[in-house]
Amino acid sequence: MKANTYLIQFTCMCLIIFGGTFTIRLIRTGDFLIDQLIGTSIGIIILLVSIIWRKTKMHHNEN
Repeated sequence: MKANTYLIQFTCMCLIIFGGTFTIRLIRTGDFLIDQLIGTSIGIIILLVSIIWRKTKMHHNEN
């Protein structure tokens, strides 16, 4: 479970960094930064996978 907690913290940090930069730059200048969008997308995917992993792990521990 420790690896899963680390993974969730890591992806939240990625989302804050990449998503924040993407949003601020898009609002300020209207630039659509592909590299920041890719980083944010990967962060969202990893976050969803790690949350599903945690829920299935908790479900298996109950049984």
